[in-house]
Amino acid sequence: MFDDILTADFIQASRVLKVSSPLGEDQLLPERMKVDEGVNRLFEITLHVRAKREAVKPEELIGKLVDISLEIRQGELGEDGLRRPFNGLVTDLEEGPPVTRGLRSYTLTIRPQMWLLSRRSDCRIWLDMTSIQVLETLFSEHGLPQPDIGFLQNKPPAQGYSVQWQENDLDYLLRRLEEDGIFYWFQHDKGIHRLRVTDHQIAWSKASASAEGDDTVRIAQGSSDRNHITEWMRRFSYVPGQRVDADWNFETPNFIPRSQTPSLVELSGNAKRELYNYPARAADYTEMERVGKLRAQATQADHERIKGQSTVRVLEPGRRFNPYEEPHPEHKYEEHVITRITHWVVDRSYETTENQPEYINQFEAIPSRIPLTPHRTTKRPRIEGAQVAIVAGPSGEEIHPDKYGRIKAWFPWDRRAKKDGSDTCWIRVSQSWAGGLWGSQVIPRIGMEVMIAYIDGDPDRPLVTGVVPNTNNPVPYDLPANKTKSVFRTNTHKGKSAQKFNELTFEDEAGREEIYIHAQKDRNEKTLNNHSERIDKNWMQSVGHNKAIEVTNNHDEIVGGNYSIIVGPSNIGKFISAELARVAEGIGKLTYNLGLSNIFSLGRGNMFVSVEKSKQETVGVASTEIVGLSKNLAVGRFLSINSGSVIDVHADERLEIDSGETLDLSAAQSVEIIAGESRIVLERDGTVGIYGKTINIGATKSVNIDAGEHVAIRAKKIDLN
Repeated sequence: MFDDILTADFIQASRVLKVSSPLGEDQLLPERMKVDEGVNRLFEITLHVRAKREAVKPEELIGKLVDISLEIRQGELGEDGLRRPFNGLVTDLEEGPPVTRGLRSYTLTIRPQMWLLSRRSDCRIWLDMTSIQVLETLFSEHGLPQPDIGFLQNKPPAQGYSVQWQENDLDYLLRRLEEDGIFYWFQHDKGIHRLRVTDHQIAWSKASASAEGDDTVRIAQGSSDRNHITEWMRRFSYVPGQRVDADWNFETPNFIPRSQTPSLVELSGNAKRELYNYPARAADYTEMERVGKLRAQATQADHERIKGQSTVRVLEPGRRFNPYEEPHPEHKYEEHVITRITHWVVDRSYETTENQPEYINQFEAIPSRIPLTPHRTTKRPRIEGAQVAIVAGPSGEEIHPDKYGRIKAWFPWDRRAKKDGSDTCWIRVSQSWAGGLWGSQVIPRIGMEVMIAYIDGDPDRPLVTGVVPNTNNPVPYDLPANKTKSVFRTNTHKGKSAQKFNELTFEDEAGREEIYIHAQKDRNEKTLNNHSERIDKNWMQSVGHNKAIEVTNNHDEIVGGNYSIIVGPSNIGKFISAELARVAEGIGKLTYNLGLSNIFSLGRGNMFVSVEKSKQETVGVASTEIVGLSKNLAVGRFLSINSGSVIDVHADERLEIDSGETLDLSAAQSVEIIAGESRIVLERDGTVGIYGKTINIGATKSVNIDAGEHVAIRAKKIDLN
């Protein structure tokens, strides 16, 4: 009760500082305050108070908004007067020692609600969003008042793929805003503070609604009077004369995007100095120019700065003002804008009868014609080394590339991944060889585990460097049992069985070295010039259906030993051992282009040989041909059979010789025709002998016997009719 009596007269009315908190009216009595605020920075208020309560629980203040007001002009007859509001979120509460009259001191740290973004970190992909869309999205997710974007003059371009990598939301947002040249500050009102963002100096505000007078502020060096600028120091800095930005775009390999942007500030010799930036993170010349212009504006803002001190309580970030000197009106000052200011306020009225509050500030300013385009000071994250990702694509697909062979992938760290490729970018795939329509082409397939590296360590520039096996995608052959095999095995696209594949395998085990080729369907080879093969031992071919050989010019074969051709289905498998059959399983080449009918139908054991012009056979010793049933030989015009010694033609039953016109039999010595006991002999000297038991000569008309010398007929009996 006694403490209540002692503190009852402690109220905030008519004091330089007032605070309104969830604890209630006049429960916190502000004693001192420091405010650090500016453009492109979060404000921070350090408020020293005395609490009427013996103990303040942290949950009563931390995370809650408080209002503070600073007296601008005293009111009359007990009225409150004009006050400048501050609003913010209590982020820290420091308990101090007890002070007089039962009060306890506390120190509050107050920041903007935007500071809460620094309390959440993430690994996240932002797809096709502008920095302003990111800003609005994050503010919505954190439940913050939407920012004022009405003064944006140029809509920033969307970034197709941007990664928030192990960053808190605030750092990611700030670097996105910095990249787009967007600057910001906070405007306060009772119960709320709002973020204003812009890319143009048109957004600089006029005097606060609570300010007195117009926008003019008097400079009075050394003065301690209220509402005077007591120190004014103008500083100029050397800036380079130009900047050059460059980058690489794989879609325009013959043109490296590069821009040269002159400085907006001309100084002696500065044209010889340039700032070179690579990579500029711009894909084309237009974007490169935009980036160069923003960076030049940021450098321009460094050239001319004002540092000062004042007792002017209405100065605030983003506020325009016109300084002037009353004793020296000839000194002309252009309009300026506050870029940073620190306020110190002390209210000793609770402990002194003098009741004299104190206020002072230190500020920085630039001419209001200059936009305070930010430098890219927020550090971009880097990813060193490689990361794991899983190839992604639409449902029902197995291979999902674009025209450059790029793929899509989802990352294990991406908690929002849809895993279908719709929420990520196309990622280039490193190949072993790449040229103009030549090189290697192996597309990682959906579900494969790939290794991702990052160009220049930039999380926004992933690159697939390889594929690694896992339990879902094991190695083709069991290991370490098959450690000597080097394998390249593919898988049939949308095949119903995992056993459908093409394969090239190298076996390097000593004594079992082998190159194995498996074609799941067709195997085609094309050689534009010569094709040579040399097999030092055996060569075996096993063809499951038909085999056709087409030779445009000549076909020569030389066999050092025997040459056997066996025709007929009953002979299949006679030449192939079990081991060779295992090796030859499925190996073969099916040719469709030779005009053969029924290429997959099994023949009946026939052999057909067709020669368009000439056929010549040369046999060194002997040639034997055995025909089981019949043989037909048809010659269009001329048939010649020639033997160096003997020609033997034999028929077990019948031998027929037929000529459509003439039959000529010629022999150098004699011609002999024998049938059983009968024979006809034609001798070289012209003697013709006909021998037999009975010789019959019959004619339907006549028989003429003519001799140059004589005719002799001898018999036991001669009948003449």
